[in-house]
Amino acid sequence: MADPGSSEPQAEPSLKDRGNAEFKAKNFLKAAALYTQAIKESPENHALYSNRSAAFLHLSKLTKALADAETTIKLNPSWEKGYYRKGCALEALQRYDESLDAFKAAAQRNPGNPETAAKLRLLTKLARDQKRSHGSS
Repeated sequence: MADPGSSEPQAEPSLKDRGNAEFKAKNFLKAAALYTQAIKESPENHALYSNRSAAFLHLSKLTKALADAETTIKLNPSWEKGYYRKGCALEALQRYDESLDAFKAAAQRNPGNPETAAKLRLLTKLARDQKRSHGSS
């Protein structure tokens, strides 16, 4: 048995870490595939679904991004990032009212997040403009 304090080689990076590295390198398809593998090993890990949601969003796989965001929320309802991811997916789907609701939920969980505050301002305007354009047709 190896001594835990010995200087043996480090373990392979986790699938999540490898996915994160691919995501940072803008290899979103590879990142999504690695997150999918990681989810198979750890299906209750909400962060994996959140990360895969972000990768799917970059790949314009919007319904998959939304589904993963919703799974993130189901697994960890108190974590703001699930709501943020859901808001981003709904925004891309041009479902602005629903997106605004998701960003409001994210802001309730972390009121000081400047990214969420910026999204709230943007989506408030987009939802209002969308209502006006539908109301005038």
